[in-house]
Amino acid sequence: MTYFLGIDIGGTVIKSGLYDAEGHEKAVASEVDNGVAAHVGWSERDMNAMWRIVAGTIRRVVAEAGVSADEIAGISFSAHGKGLYALDADGEPVRNGIISSDNRSLSIVKDWKAKGLDAASYPYGYQQLWTGHPVSLLAWMKANEPDNYRRTRHVLMAHDFIRYKLTGVFAAEVTNISGSNLYNVEKGAYDPALFRMFGIDEMEGCLPPVVGSEERVAGLSAKAAEETGLKAGTPVFGGFFDVVSAAVCAGLADPSFVNVVMGTWTIVTWTTDRILKPQGDNWPYIWGRYCMPDRYFVHEGSPTSAGNLEWFVRTFLGGMSDCYRQADLMISALPKAGTGIQFLPYLFASNLGDDLTAGLHGLANAHGLGQVLQAVYEGICFSQHVHLERIVKLSGRDKTLRLTGGPTRSKPWMQMVADISEMPVEVMHVEQSGCLGAAIAAAVGSGVHKGFKEAMAAMCPSGALIEPDAGSFPAYREKYAAFRRLADTLSTLPAGR
Repeated sequence: MTYFLGIDIGGTVIKSGLYDAEGHEKAVASEVDNGVAAHVGWSERDMNAMWRIVAGTIRRVVAEAGVSADEIAGISFSAHGKGLYALDADGEPVRNGIISSDNRSLSIVKDWKAKGLDAASYPYGYQQLWTGHPVSLLAWMKANEPDNYRRTRHVLMAHDFIRYKLTGVFAAEVTNISGSNLYNVEKGAYDPALFRMFGIDEMEGCLPPVVGSEERVAGLSAKAAEETGLKAGTPVFGGFFDVVSAAVCAGLADPSFVNVVMGTWTIVTWTTDRILKPQGDNWPYIWGRYCMPDRYFVHEGSPTSAGNLEWFVRTFLGGMSDCYRQADLMISALPKAGTGIQFLPYLFASNLGDDLTAGLHGLANAHGLGQVLQAVYEGICFSQHVHLERIVKLSGRDKTLRLTGGPTRSKPWMQMVADISEMPVEVMHVEQSGCLGAAIAAAVGSGVHKGFKEAMAAMCPSGALIEPDAGSFPAYREKYAAFRRLADTLSTLPAGR
């Protein structure tokens, strides 16, 4: 039997999964990678500890699956985007790795925006300026850790570092590095103009060659084989940015579908054959190179999704058995958009104003737990709809949404998404989109499937279609408009965090 090893490198959890050529999961092993937060707003990890965790999960998943190393035909990755994993001339970490949720460069990013650098750089990198970008973190390191900056010889992202540990070869995977603000997305290459704009010219020679998601980088080294228990020479492939991995697992092989991921973050992704620049639309859409030839992906996202519900349930329903099923039953019994209660799902951040915080508005003594829960579900969907509206401006409305993530288990919630978006929804039950997506990349790279379209058809699960309820459209349109008015009004007030 032939298997493919998919390694999922998240910001806090690392997983390794084994899959066959039809996408059947053989086993998954995971371990928490406890981060380091030396200061408020910092988010780091010990890179050597991270490698040990990866090696440990590989050993465990192979043992749990009961397969031999000879049966593993390829290895690939899915990893969090952005961040900074810097190595010195000897290939050793210069400092702790920095995860994309890190906020230390906020003052630098604000200064760049004040100087108009966001608009100046956008036609090159097609990114919004963000504190977690490698470019922002390198600028911070240059200003605050000049010795570490001078020692840096290799600028990597998370999966690039683990791939180096497995092979001894430096490479930057295209779907992730194209979102670094160091890469010209249209030209398909690093751009010296971006290094100059951001004042990090010295780093221009520190970026490794760019490889495709399915491209074979090297065989597993003898040293890594000893540490992981795998066979030396096993092919190791490029991998994915986790947003692209989710899109691949949702079967985004053509522009007919839009992927919506619902987790701690809500992420909306669409793919096309060119970067679109609608006349009169000045929104800075975030673009990157997709895993398929001559294709791009555009995505929108914010941490305004299911993490908010998890907090509500943990805080207020901790004693209720089977609480998520009970919540679904309560919501199903209520008229759609039946109250004026609004929930702003901004416990972690907002996508409608930097200073907006979470809250409930419009409560009255006649309201009970069911109505409040309904408002929480609606608020998360409304926030998601903000992103979807922007993407639909590019894609058009004649699309089907393909939803992945934990909330897909909730039928009333999925119906709510269909009703608010006024678009058909295909619910894709994918438990491990990072590991499965990575395994798909390895299967394509190994030649078992001739391209990603064939691999998606063979390895991705089928979806269950949910049609929108046209009768609910007027009520949801009115309530969504009220949600936007409330957010706009509150965004004018001083920060309440």
